[in-house]
Amino acid sequence: MRALIIGSIFCFIIATADIYNLVKIQGSYMTIDFTTGFAIFFIFFITLFNYLFKRLFKKRGLTSSELIIIYIMMIISCSIPTMGLTLYLIPLISGIKYYSNPQNEWDKIILPYIRKNLIVTDENAIKWFYEGLPKGERIPFEVWLKPLSLWILFILVLYLSMIFIMTILHKEWSENEKLNYPMTKAPIELINSEKTNIYKNGLFWFGFSIPFLIGFINGLHFYFPNIPQILLVKNVSIFRRTLSLSFRISFPMVGFAYFINSSLAFSLWFFCLLTTIEQGFFNITGFGSQEFLPYNSDRPLLGWQSLGSLIIIVLYELWISRKNLLKIIRMKEENEIIPPKISLYGLIICLLFIYFWLLYSGISPFPTILFIFFAFLIYIGITRAICEGGLSATRAPVIAPVIVNSFLGSKNLGPSSLSGLGLTFVYSSDVRTFVMASTANGLKIAEELKGRKRIVLWAIIISIIITLLSSIWITILLCYKYGGINANQWFFINGPQYPLKYIADKIKNPKGPDWLYIGFTGIGASFTIFLFILRTKFLNFPFHPIGFAFSTIMLTNNLWFSIFISWFLKFFILRYGGAKIYEKFKPIFIGLIVGQFVISGLFLIVDFLTQKTGNILFWI
Repeated sequence: MRALIIGSIFCFIIATADIYNLVKIQGSYMTIDFTTGFAIFFIFFITLFNYLFKRLFKKRGLTSSELIIIYIMMIISCSIPTMGLTLYLIPLISGIKYYSNPQNEWDKIILPYIRKNLIVTDENAIKWFYEGLPKGERIPFEVWLKPLSLWILFILVLYLSMIFIMTILHKEWSENEKLNYPMTKAPIELINSEKTNIYKNGLFWFGFSIPFLIGFINGLHFYFPNIPQILLVKNVSIFRRTLSLSFRISFPMVGFAYFINSSLAFSLWFFCLLTTIEQGFFNITGFGSQEFLPYNSDRPLLGWQSLGSLIIIVLYELWISRKNLLKIIRMKEENEIIPPKISLYGLIICLLFIYFWLLYSGISPFPTILFIFFAFLIYIGITRAICEGGLSATRAPVIAPVIVNSFLGSKNLGPSSLSGLGLTFVYSSDVRTFVMASTANGLKIAEELKGRKRIVLWAIIISIIITLLSSIWITILLCYKYGGINANQWFFINGPQYPLKYIADKIKNPKGPDWLYIGFTGIGASFTIFLFILRTKFLNFPFHPIGFAFSTIMLTNNLWFSIFISWFLKFFILRYGGAKIYEKFKPIFIGLIVGQFVISGLFLIVDFLTQKTGNILFWI
């Protein structure tokens, strides 16, 4: 009970503080990626204080089990307020009318096909949300109640389905396949600080000090420009200046990559460079499509190639583990958060609810089925990449609504289905964080939990409800106070218009299925099958399919150099120092992860006190 109460308080703090940050302070990002920065920031100070407290009062303080519950609640909380949901939901359901004008004609080609119950329609309420509340007026919360009640119900069912899927897959991934779960290494080490003595380890503080000092200097540079800034990125133009190769250092990614399987780490940076060459060839020869591809606009054809790879990876992994999954479902409860058989039945009910809700939103039956299939395939595929590859920042190569449109053709979908697919961008587009991935990492950490694990389910559900409600409330409150158009430009100006521009173009220019995109999906799928065959034929085959599947994504192109650094250091350490030295150096890389988020969080507090805006220490 103590852990649930403390965890609930931190969920509320994460939800409200991060929204305040992006609306008013616009400082360092702490919840937009799978790194769950705020959770690491808080667990560092909680465990450090607890470690010192227990040295004074040995029988008091929080137990490791309580710390696990608190941390799980915080990583779930981090997956909701920004890119996970809230800052896409609230601006979109209000921005459809606000950004509609005679030039884009959204009021004629999109609005007539959208259920009025799913968006805010009161013109004054919308205007005041983006431009600020006039003096003497009260916040019109009532106009938000009907659309948000329908959305919240849908989102809760969607999140519940994600929890059910992970309770079914967890035993297979963790115990049978023994995935690494790189993102759980740092928090487990901090939580078990009494046993690991991480806070007495000089190597940890050495690793911690590198991003901490660089972040501190760059933070001071923001306040005092005479202090020189330390740049962590260098972009080099290649292929006749048609592409840019990024050499960026991301300290968390260097830390996570140290715990990744060496062949996968190698594949992530190798295939990234290989597909960059492929795209460069397309650019200088003029081959390829000029059509806009949401969230992968600079490498559209290669995005579809990666999609084909991702489809094969998910389907292949599910197929080869089918017997184990059936055994898991048939087994009696073995101290799981939910019995697997109940998870299966619950998942079926959730999927039926999602199906009928999407029908209600205007999407036709077959496109709805196709959307659900690809949306969950992408969720599972990205979660697999997180648990096995530790990608701190990633997203889908092609998003589910775009897949449906390109596979079926916009002229076959019609304005109603296209407009309904536009609403799905809220939770299925820029999926740089979502509840399924946090649940997967949470279940792995929960293996350290002593006693019955049913409390983990309640911890997850409580954190979802608190974060969802508090993040929605604080977003509405702050936007009416400061004006949404004065807040973070992406979330309140560009973000809500992004899907509408895409959907409007498809309605205005209808066409059939895009066979070029489908063809490149087939190429990616075929090459991935070839990789799987080689991995089964040759021992220590160096190329991993996940590296190929995520090689074309913008975020991987920004992280490849950090992955290369970690891979090279790990290769050197294992070759000349062996496993013992590898284990000894782990605290350095844990320190790299923790140090960046601690200094970022501390400067957010400084920015709040000074009311300075735009102080972003690290991008990823």
